[in-house]
Amino acid sequence: MDQQQRELFKIMLKRFRTGAATSEEIAFLESYFDLFDAEEDLITAENETEFEGLKTALRQRIHEEISQPATPEKRPGVKSLPVKRLPVRRWAAAAAIAALIGGGALFLLQQPRTPKQPAARAYATGAPTLRLADGTTIRLDSTAGGQIASQPGVIISKEDDGTLLYKTAPATAGNNQNQENILSTPAGMKYKIILPDGSTVWLNAASSLTYPAVFAAGNRTVKLEGEACFDIAADPARPFVVQAGAQSVQVLGTRFNVNAYPEDAEHKTTLLQGAVKVSHAGSAVVIQPGQQAICSNDAAIRTVSADVDKETAWINNMFSFKNDNLQSVLREVARWYNVRIRYAGAMPDERFFGEISRSSKLEDVLKILEINGLAFEIKEDVITVGYKH
Repeated sequence: MDQQQRELFKIMLKRFRTGAATSEEIAFLESYFDLFDAEEDLITAENETEFEGLKTALRQRIHEEISQPATPEKRPGVKSLPVKRLPVRRWAAAAAIAALIGGGALFLLQQPRTPKQPAARAYATGAPTLRLADGTTIRLDSTAGGQIASQPGVIISKEDDGTLLYKTAPATAGNNQNQENILSTPAGMKYKIILPDGSTVWLNAASSLTYPAVFAAGNRTVKLEGEACFDIAADPARPFVVQAGAQSVQVLGTRFNVNAYPEDAEHKTTLLQGAVKVSHAGSAVVIQPGQQAICSNDAAIRTVSADVDKETAWINNMFSFKNDNLQSVLREVARWYNVRIRYAGAMPDERFFGEISRSSKLEDVLKILEINGLAFEIKEDVITVGYKH
């Protein structure tokens, strides 16, 4: 439990002691007690008796809450909505526990997944593929390791960890510069590739990267649709350029994340190391580590401070939400679980905070969101979103 989580936990305990806790906060506390009894830094010899007393009182109160209709909490300026109370239940090991803190805020705690527990997704998502310049398509999930293809001046292999690796022969490095390859990922899967120049790219779900089998002598240009994190091999004589929608990102040697899904209104470039130049709609900015350039339609580029951990959480197999609205949250869910989202009526602009493992089942993710008064109906690959009545 990190410091932010610890302080929030203490706040909820204080709210419970004073009778100010909401039913959702009470449900969270009881779930937390059930799943984290062994949290040594919270339970000490000095407070063990009080802790057990709180635990007993919480269980009694939550059971009383479940057995009677709930009265929605009144908040200034916030419309109260009826919320159906459901019994608290233990969720699977990779799932998260959630609590409603304030209007529409979702705080998540992840329970670590044991190494033997398989990642779970509710829907089939297809396979990552490599399309060669001659039209040959290779399914990377079912291809054995070792060399999988060759083109003039380059050998393509699949490493033991699944990484796609390009190796060029220096004597023929320019022979294949106009031969484009395309790496594509399906929903629910990311993939790692080492390009011919030694640069490493992590490609997020539902994304594609187009690149030459061998880079030309004077430039290194790739095209991205979706999201990717780049760790670029330094080569001052050959600038590296990422074309992503209407924006262009130029670097020499650095690490950065580009989020440019075509369905998103904003495309974002987040810099982790080095410096990059972002161009869009006739304007350009140079950003520094910890900054983010945001491009939208034909507007000028905006530069803001970035939450680097949030922007790159997907690389570590996590969803991370910090002040994200419902539509943004569900777009990420849809890309990962290969589903489509349908809204039954207008959704208010609630904001969500927290993290959850991408190894969690879709059903567990939806259970977390249901605590906020939402209701979900799943039919085949379509999720209809509304409010509980």
